[in-house]
Amino acid sequence: MVSLFSLLAVLIAAIGLFALSAFITVSRRKEIGVRKVNGATSMQIMVLLNFSLVRWVLIGFIIACPVANYIMVKWLQSFACKTVVSWWIFLASGAMVIFVAVLTVSWESFRAARRNPVETLRYE
Repeated sequence: MVSLFSLLAVLIAAIGLFALSAFITVSRRKEIGVRKVNGATSMQIMVLLNFSLVRWVLIGFIIACPVANYIMVKWLQSFACKTVVSWWIFLASGAMVIFVAVLTVSWESFRAARRNPVETLRYE
């Protein structure tokens, strides 16, 4: 049951991140068109859009690690069998979070990078 709800929470977070990346892409549509006209490659556009969102995911992860560690240590102290929280658990979860974020944002940034700049700059 916990696994199912955890998967559901990750799915909802990924959908929210996708919606946020779509919103940012639409709001920066003219900037992307100007960059493409001035010679930016699709990869440069994708890196620009990915970095702007992945940076916030990294900041959130850095803030969440000490809080999660503190809560887990306090919670585990109440058990009869003592155990410690390893650092690699946080590293693995961070890698998975970054992977899901990059995968989610890359789809929308790829679509924006491949779009014809004439469509966005036609009436400017």
